[in-house]
Amino acid sequence: MENITAKTKISELIKFNSKSVDAIASLAKPLEKLKNPILRKMMASRVTIGEAAKMGGTTVEEFKRVLLPLGFTFEQETSAKEETIAEPKPTWLQKANQSDIDFYDVRPIIDNGADPLKEILGRFKTTEPGKILCIINNFIPTPLIHLLKQEKAEATFVETINDKEFQTYFLKKEKEATHSSVTAEEKLNMDDAESFVAICNQFAKEQTKEIDVRELEMPGPMEMILSELEELPDGNALFINHKRVPVYLLEELADKNYEVHINNREEGNVKMLIFKK
Repeated sequence: MENITAKTKISELIKFNSKSVDAIASLAKPLEKLKNPILRKMMASRVTIGEAAKMGGTTVEEFKRVLLPLGFTFEQETSAKEETIAEPKPTWLQKANQSDIDFYDVRPIIDNGADPLKEILGRFKTTEPGKILCIINNFIPTPLIHLLKQEKAEATFVETINDKEFQTYFLKKEKEATHSSVTAEEKLNMDDAESFVAICNQFAKEQTKEIDVRELEMPGPMEMILSELEELPDGNALFINHKRVPVYLLEELADKNYEVHINNREEGNVKMLIFKK
């Protein structure tokens, strides 16, 4: 693969040579997430080499070192200069009072081997509109930045304190005065078996993507479902095999244009169908 730059997506590297997963993961601990198929699916299509380098606290030159033996050719101008230019703090952050910022250090959670995504999303949900959540981490959480910018974050900014501490600020959107949020309950349909089959039959087999998240540890199910919904074509549906009714996921989908149908068949066996309205 030729003409690789800092802006090349990780997914393009993996598509060309699957061995690039192990090569990239070897550069830094945060990049080991690429070995997880679910997290890889969520990260790879969104993150560039430059962004991944920042996530891992490494450089584009290090990517070049491990990828050249795999058949990748980099453009000449792929130096670290473009990565090291410090951006000034945006006006919204400069003008913010300390009381407007909720500082949340997730490093202890990560050090214990857990993924803090669920806790971060919960913390951001309770952040007041117009206020700021600051995530303190030992790498730049690029996938999280993409996730929150899609809907709920007005703006983001990353400040590098040192090579072991990055502070990522998320400015929460102001509420629109003319609209009220749709609750999860209003978007949720708890169907009996017959009704659920009927709604599923509205979609042809080729229009339905089926996934099974029952064996995944939290927050794996939510991450996989959100990732699949992001790529779901209009007019298609996502069929999910779950072991419980995912209340937290339903809250995340409440203000999005999805219709959710659930058939709670028995303990540990929940079927879901989600599609755009």
